[in-house]
Amino acid sequence: MNSLFWWVFGSFLLLIGSWMGASAYRLLHPPQRIFHRRSRSPTYTSHQLQAPDGAPFEAWCLPHQAPRGRLIVCHGYWADRFQVLGVADGLQTRGYEVWLVELRGHGARPGPYTFGLKEARDIGQLIIWAGQGATGRLPVGLLGWSMGGMVMCHVALASQEVRAVVLDSTYDTFFPVLARSMQRLYRVPVFPWVWLTWWGVSVGLGRALHQLDPIRIAPQLQQPLLAIQGEADRRVEAAWALRLFERWAGPKQRWLAPNVGHVGMFAHFPQEYCDRVARFFDQHLAGRVSC
Repeated sequence: MNSLFWWVFGSFLLLIGSWMGASAYRLLHPPQRIFHRRSRSPTYTSHQLQAPDGAPFEAWCLPHQAPRGRLIVCHGYWADRFQVLGVADGLQTRGYEVWLVELRGHGARPGPYTFGLKEARDIGQLIIWAGQGATGRLPVGLLGWSMGGMVMCHVALASQEVRAVVLDSTYDTFFPVLARSMQRLYRVPVFPWVWLTWWGVSVGLGRALHQLDPIRIAPQLQQPLLAIQGEADRRVEAAWALRLFERWAGPKQRWLAPNVGHVGMFAHFPQEYCDRVARFFDQHLAGRVSC
């Protein structure tokens, strides 16, 4: 009887450990998702940079002859820079120098993804490096989609160069997003399975995941904010995004639309999207260059 108990108990622990390790690894090394490559790609230049930890990464620049500012645009989770290439093209034609960079573990970049710990430093390095280029120092704006918006919150906190931020479908806290995603994919209850994944990722990062939630740093962010949200978003509910918006310390405005899903605003209203975002940056970046 004792041997049976220990066999069952050991099997249960093995199951727990296997789930924690495998699910955490999947989050830190997201599978490749191929985005549709545009039939007409905008002209861009490719640049090889080195992250603060020595890891090489590539950045694309959509240049402008007389840019009014420098914009860094970041894709979301399970995506790559092709996800945001269309909006980058639209902003470049409206007078901005636009840079695209991929998060670690996404697109052409090796993993693991670090939930903004290293990605924010990579983008901070890009901002410094670009300011030393031919166009010199320009007022900097950030645009992030979904989890890319979370990373941009950390960039805005760390970099004095950043003058305005646009967040599209960005969550306030990650745990409810993770729980909803795992329940949809695996049909598992939150306890213990989602919690095990949460703890596994925290162990892998060496940092509790809740410490990276954008709502924790929003009261410190003084830059103007434009928050974009579809009210039919099933991944990041409008109420979750609203909590982040309400905690943001700087001046802020929202653009909501019914019947629009997760990061779907650009697909529904491509012209208006670029017009609104460009007007926002025109208002907050014009004539503002860091000293």
